[in-house]
Amino acid sequence: MEKFTPKFQGSPWPYGARVLHVYAVPDLTVDLPLARLVAECHEAMRPYPITAMGADTLHCTLEMVADTTSDKIGEKEREQLVAALRTHLAGLGPLEVLAGSPIANRAGAFLDLSPDEHLVELQSRVRDAIREVRGAGALLHDGGRAHMSLGYAWTEASSDALQTVLRRISPSHASVRFTSVQLLDVLFRQEPRPDGAMAWELSWDLVATIPLTAGTTAVPPGDASS
Repeated sequence: MEKFTPKFQGSPWPYGARVLHVYAVPDLTVDLPLARLVAECHEAMRPYPITAMGADTLHCTLEMVADTTSDKIGEKEREQLVAALRTHLAGLGPLEVLAGSPIANRAGAFLDLSPDEHLVELQSRVRDAIREVRGAGALLHDGGRAHMSLGYAWTEASSDALQTVLRRISPSHASVRFTSVQLLDVLFRQEPRPDGAMAWELSWDLVATIPLTAGTTAVPPGDASS
């Protein structure tokens, strides 16, 4: 594996930039088998130079709003995006998929997600909503097949050696239920490690939660109904 560097518009992430994303975020307090699988993967990753995704950052990226940084997207435009997501996701109920097996790759490690059918439908609807509001130029991100990143590498290490350890984990799969999608204001920043290396770390602020239920409504952060 090699050092992970997040990208925005095909180039390394600009210093201090925040970008709107749509994520599906698991609830590890509910999906306990998934929580155990993630914990075992984190233990296997511990000797490796990887920043682990904790319970507060584990996610499946559905799409990035990639036409501009979030500071240039005002409140009215955000409201339009939330409304479009609500409209396009209406009637699409909660999704249950299988997470695993864990896979080591050049960026770190991740959990594969399957089957593809419902995830592809969810991503397609999210993209339609973004395209409707921001135009086709906002869809510049290609994250490949749906997955949940377990952690990002901050320097070089053997992905083959990590894969050997990850493969020993059993059971290597767990179900995950996505009951909503979240529009998030995402920040990547570099933080120092004890050996002096710099590692990219992920954080975000919640913009809105869109439940995956019939007749969906967007729930703004802090709303008592959420």
